[in-house]
Amino acid sequence: MSSARDRVEALLRRAEELIGEARRTDYAMPTVLPFVPAILSPIAVLALLLGLLTAATTRGLRGGGLLLVGVVLPVVAVLLGFYVVYRWIRRRNEHFRRSLAFFEVVTEVAELLNLGRAPLVRSRLNELREVNSRVRDAVANTILIVVPLYMYYVFHFLNKDFHRHSERERLLLAELVDELRGRVPTFIRRVDEFATVPERSTFLYLILTIVTAGLFLLYWVYTLTKDPNKHFESHGVIERDILVALRELYLKAQP
Repeated sequence: MSSARDRVEALLRRAEELIGEARRTDYAMPTVLPFVPAILSPIAVLALLLGLLTAATTRGLRGGGLLLVGVVLPVVAVLLGFYVVYRWIRRRNEHFRRSLAFFEVVTEVAELLNLGRAPLVRSRLNELREVNSRVRDAVANTILIVVPLYMYYVFHFLNKDFHRHSERERLLLAELVDELRGRVPTFIRRVDEFATVPERSTFLYLILTIVTAGLFLLYWVYTLTKDPNKHFESHGVIERDILVALRELYLKAQP
């Protein structure tokens, strides 16, 4: 009995640590960041043209600063574009790892506390583990965006992976949340408060990007940042409340 109690206490501490890790793993990227390279590019062209014009009219005596800006900004834009893609993929991997670890801990606590739906929670955990099993190499996939059209493959798997991941999490939470709502009066969370990442059609988005001469790509990029951000935010809320509820159940179970 004492060993089971010690195990639950250790698991609850581990769950708290994993919630704390979210500040690092669940990176809420500013939605404007992916657009900065596109903003810098026309500024670079303008600076370059003004620099050339100034140099021509002053016989090369002026315009050096503008020319330097025109050369440096495109390099900065390219590097920043690579950084955005790298962070998109890296946060996917880190969030998947951390959230799976959190739900593994929660599932074991549910089993040790003999919650009625613990077997169903375990079954849903196995489904989540299978979906989360694939790791996307952040460095390799970022480098490969220099290959024509590969960027759209990155867009594709980021959305599909997050969609499948969040849907499996929702199924797990549906079992756990219903159990906690029935046992802990102060637990008021509902599974529909959990933000899943919507499935977006890569084919349709490609067609819309072509039809709009690239304008729709701006919205596509926005979703790749916004959807996970919203998902991460809802994680933070429901994880903390689940931990509080499990602690309350644990204390009630003590003699």
